[in-house]
This record gives sequence, structure tokens and C-alpha cells, in this order.
Amino acid sequence: MTTLASSIETDPVTSVPQGSSRMALIARLFTAVVILGALVGAGFIALKWEPLLLPIQVVTIDGEMRGLSKESLEQTIAEHISGGILTQDLAGLKAEVEGLPWIENASVRRIWPDRIVFTVREHEAVARWGENGLVTSKGVVFRPRDGRLPAGLPRLDGADDMAPEVVERFQRWHPRLAELGLIINGINRDARGDWSLRLLGGTELYLGTEEIETRFERLLAAYPQVEAIGIPARIDLRYSNGFAVRWLPRASAGTGLDRVAAIKPRERS
Repeated sequence: MTTLASSIETDPVTSVPQGSSRMALIARLFTAVVILGALVGAGFIALKWEPLLLPIQVVTIDGEMRGLSKESLEQTIAEHISGGILTQDLAGLKAEVEGLPWIENASVRRIWPDRIVFTVREHEAVARWGENGLVTSKGVVFRPRDGRLPAGLPRLDGADDMAPEVVERFQRWHPRLAELGLIINGINRDARGDWSLRLLGGTELYLGTEEIETRFERLLAAYPQVEAIGIPARIDLRYSNGFAVRWLPRASAGTGLDRVAAIKPRERS
């Protein structure tokens, strides 16, 4: 029997010195630090020099301006431009513009290479609010910084949080009274909830705190009778089934308070 002997040859194992591996790792870390530092440095240079190399040269404002002057808006924008066309914080600019009293909303965009464009929409005031404010049809109260208020607006008074209700009633009552030739010059809702109106010409109407709409309808139904008698200076509707009238004095009539509590208002067609 022949015995076959096999021999296994093994390759010699080459050992890598630990010092070389450590040096390679250090080299890679150093390269990463250099690259990171270069990126940070490039970013710093860009932030510092970009406004000088790519400045914003033109600011365009689109939108109808009635209350806020264009010059005032441009000044606000100029005061808050701090970057170039690439680095300027547009969200911050938008917030500053929308913080102006007359501005309802605004949008802003970049146009290469050196322009930013604002589109703005102003609040539309339907009335004055108190001594130095204005109010929109949605009951938003705002107060112009320069104190300028448009002429010819009626004046509404009350706490700011009551503005939506006051405006809603003004918009509802105004056309109803206009049918009788009466124009609202002012509405007041005081801290107790008392409602009163001032008409163009000076007539004052007092509705009280309860059954406001019922009393208002009573006024509409009875006013032709009141007008047929004379010119009212004051109409107090804070009665359960009637109202009291103080008339403007006439040369042939005395002054004083005439109570019309027994009158039954006519039905309006």
C-alpha cells in the first residue's frame, strides 16, 4: 500500500506596525479638520463679503398705498436690509413690514442679480376707532404711528376686543337708517354694555344693554312719526313698550322732555 503524504504550505503573515496605522488615522483626521475649517472660513468670508459683492440695489413695492406713505415703507425696509441678494433674511423683512400698522399682509421675493420685490396689501378702514385708531370691516383695530386718520369716517368706540361686534352692527344698521335719510356718525359700546348712536346732525339714540335689536326695530318703525312732530335731539329707547324724545328747541315751543311711552310704532312695509 502506498501512502500519500500531502503537505500544506502556509503563506507567511505580514504584520503591520501599529505606529503606521495610527499615523494614517491621524492624517485622515487632520485632512477632515482642514476641509471643515476651509468650509467654515469660506462661509464666514461669504457672509462678510457677499453684501459687498452682491448688494441689493433696487427695492420695488407693488400694491396700492393709501394710508401708509411709500416713503415710510421704504425707510422701514432700508433699515432692516443687512445682507446681499443671496444672504438677506427675507422672512425677517416680511415680518417687519407686516408689523407696520397699515399693512394687512406682505410678500417678498428675490430677483437676480440685485432686486427684491415686495407686494403689500393695506387694511381698509371703515371707521375710526376711539381717539387715535382705525378699524377694518373684519373688526381689526390698528393705530397709525404718525397719528394721521382719514377724514370723513364715522367714529366707533369700545374695548378693542369688542370691535368685531361693534363693526358688525354698524354695517347692519347703517343701510337700515339710510333708508330713513339718517346717517350714523358714531356708535359707542361702553364698559357696562350700553349701546348708543350719534347721527349726522347731532341726534343721539340710546338703546341700553338689553333687547338691542328689538329696540332698534322699534326706532325704525316709529321714526316717521317722530320726524313728523319735529327734529329730535335725543331718543331714549330704554323702555319696554315705547321711548322718550327730547326735541330740538323751536322759537315757538318750549324745551324739555316729551315722553312717547304710549305710542305704538307703525308696522313698516
